[in-house]
Amino acid sequence: MKKQLFIIAAILTGINVCTAEKDIALKWCEEQGGQSEYRTINATYVDCLITDYVVEVEFDNKWKESIGQSLHYAQATGKKPAILYVRRQKSRVDYYTQLIDAITHHGLDIRIYFINEEEYS
Repeated sequence: MKKQLFIIAAILTGINVCTAEKDIALKWCEEQGGQSEYRTINATYVDCLITDYVVEVEFDNKWKESIGQSLHYAQATGKKPAILYVRRQKSRVDYYTQLIDAITHHGLDIRIYFINEEEYS
C-alpha cells in the first residue's frame, strides 16, 4: 500500500511540474508573439518558436536537458537555439552559473532568457 501511495504521489507531482512548466511556456511564448508547441520535421514539439530563435523552456534544476533540446530544435527548424531558464522560488542551488559555465566551456551559441517562476504563477 505504501508503495502504491508513493507512486501516485510521484505521478501527481510530475503532472504538476509538467503543467506548471507548460503554463509558463505558453504564457511567455504568447507574450513574445511566438508559436507554442511547434511541431518539427522530427515530430518533436518546440516549446516556443519566435522570429529568430527556437526556445526550450525548462526549470532551473533541469538545465542540463535544456541544452540538448535547444540544440536539437535549432537543427530541426533552422533557427538559433535558446533556453528560457525558469528559476524556481524554492531553489537553493545556483543552477544558472552551472548552465552558463557549460555553455561557455563548450563554446555553444545558445541565447538564455531568464525569468523567475513566481512572475508566472
